[in-house]
Amino acid sequence: MGKKKRRKNQPRTVANQYPTEDHRSEAVTVAWMLSTMVTLGALVLAGIAWLTIPLLASQGGEIGTMEVIPGLLLFVATVTGTVSIILMVCAVRFRRTMPPRSIIVVSTVICFIPFGVLLLLGGL
Repeated sequence: MGKKKRRKNQPRTVANQYPTEDHRSEAVTVAWMLSTMVTLGALVLAGIAWLTIPLLASQGGEIGTMEVIPGLLLFVATVTGTVSIILMVCAVRFRRTMPPRSIIVVSTVICFIPFGVLLLLGGL
């Protein structure tokens, strides 16, 4: 039996230098980030609604049921903030590599802002 022939043009396979994440932990991380962004968006829209609806009313415009929108958006921000906090805990626990600390801190602040607004407004 002879020597094994080796192909010269065959590329070498290099092992991945980063640890691969489980698909479930990636899904939880994506859901966490999406719910954090929805919380932030609802907070921004609630702030814009609280500023613009009184301006419309003062100029004689009929606002009708638009008075409900800021409270509804704050409710959405509170619910998605709570979901985001739960998903953040799951993502930190199940991932092999820890997310950056700055992302965790910013996400936590964004998710607790609706509770602070509710406390300031006397809604809790």
